[in-house]
Amino acid sequence: MVLALSTPGGTQSLPKDIETNPKKARAWIESLPLTKTVESVRVVTDNIRALNRAKLPADERVELLEIYRPVIAVLLDELDAVYAYSVLPMPQKQLEAFTLAQDLLIECAYSYKLLLLEKTGKLIMFNAKKHLPLPLYRAMSYLSGLMLQSYKTYHPILPGLWQDFHSLYLFAIEQNLRDEIVDADSKQSIGELYIASLLLSLADPYRLMHKEVERVVQILSQNRGLAVIRDNADGLDPQRLIVVALDSDQPPKILVQATRPTGQVLRLVDTGRLVGRLQERVKASYSAANSAQSHATHDLNDLMERLVQLWGDPPKRQFRRNPAETGVALCSGIKGIAYFAELAANENPEADAAAIREGRTIPLLKIPQDPMSQLIGVEEWQVLNQSASGLRMHRDSGGNVGITVGEVVGVRFVGGQAWNVGVVRWLTLLEGDALEFGLELISPAAISITIAPTITSGVKPMPALLIAPLTGDVGTNSIMASSETFADLREYEVVDHGDIRLVRATTLIERTSRFDLFQFQPS
Repeated sequence: MVLALSTPGGTQSLPKDIETNPKKARAWIESLPLTKTVESVRVVTDNIRALNRAKLPADERVELLEIYRPVIAVLLDELDAVYAYSVLPMPQKQLEAFTLAQDLLIECAYSYKLLLLEKTGKLIMFNAKKHLPLPLYRAMSYLSGLMLQSYKTYHPILPGLWQDFHSLYLFAIEQNLRDEIVDADSKQSIGELYIASLLLSLADPYRLMHKEVERVVQILSQNRGLAVIRDNADGLDPQRLIVVALDSDQPPKILVQATRPTGQVLRLVDTGRLVGRLQERVKASYSAANSAQSHATHDLNDLMERLVQLWGDPPKRQFRRNPAETGVALCSGIKGIAYFAELAANENPEADAAAIREGRTIPLLKIPQDPMSQLIGVEEWQVLNQSASGLRMHRDSGGNVGITVGEVVGVRFVGGQAWNVGVVRWLTLLEGDALEFGLELISPAAISITIAPTITSGVKPMPALLIAPLTGDVGTNSIMASSETFADLREYEVVDHGDIRLVRATTLIERTSRFDLFQFQPS
């Protein structure tokens, strides 16, 4: 096959300050101050960018990249610690780190792709197994790194990335290099890297919460070789086929959820053995004497159960979604909801009635505009569609409310007084920095309270919410507090508008990186 990959266009002279002598290049890269991450990343990226656009033999360029790699790995880790799982829209510091890491990953991938194009562009290619595995694996690794970055920050995959990724894998198959292992540390083959990236994209990454992308990667690393790429559907359930088009710019698709992918070079992803292994691990964990029976959503068993469903029995939509064209007021975080719930509770309905009698216009959607409310963060979002248990929300670029998966949000509908409580279940950044997210509604109202454990004296009471159930059942209220607040049977002092009572935590309903939701009983 003729290998076609995206690479930088044009050539230019190599600046005189770019060191090409390997020994001197090693001294230069190792002299960079790793404590000054941003400055060092800019220097390294500019250096590689100049190498990629210079008239330089590709072998020499990659030799320099291999020298840079250990330092690049450290710098990327430092940036990842800043931007990963940030709220959207990203604050300036996180956005800068994200952009720097993306630019560095792109330039690193270019270097290895340029070497592949140079090698494969020759009429006669000798010792393919000697020269091609390293640039193939490295190029795919950096492209995979760009995917990981998108998933951790809920950004869309860059255009053309899947196209290059599929092309590299297809070329590896053609050259009989799929099983070649380049990295002695990871001991991961080219084919295993490819399959892991496919499965991560099928793990519903825009629903994964804080650190869950890393946990999925770890699960895949622990279970290599169990998922395979197949040419036919023999023995597979025709209702649950996972199809990938190797000549497209698309991720794999589950046919039960989507139409047939666009493309002619189709392959199937067989996850049967992998799903079976995960089911065994979950069963063994629950049956172990010391197994922690946690219902927290970040729990490893819970994550594996979700993966089993996604990779083995893809879910269908449970509720019909009805299109909607309305706006809602939205705030985020326990403190924000507590503040605006208090404001709503103190509103005077008679004031609106009096204003109407006087002929004054009353806005249908009440969004507090005072300085404190705007500092905390409240604004209008559009509801694109609505189901029995959730909303699909949209906002154009800008805004003062930060959103991330697993965050609790307050929603006030047109004409409503109470703030409904929901949890962000998926999130994605759209073109032009617009945002969309899926919201699961968990309560029609919340009451602002404070909570403090009685076991420790002198602890400052924390803002929390008393959550009413959606069903309206009596006696099933729960408490939502900051993450890691819950401990089984721990006693707390709860202050509800001056009313002080002692309660004991009983059951953890859900835990995310943003909150604990748990049931309680009088102490």
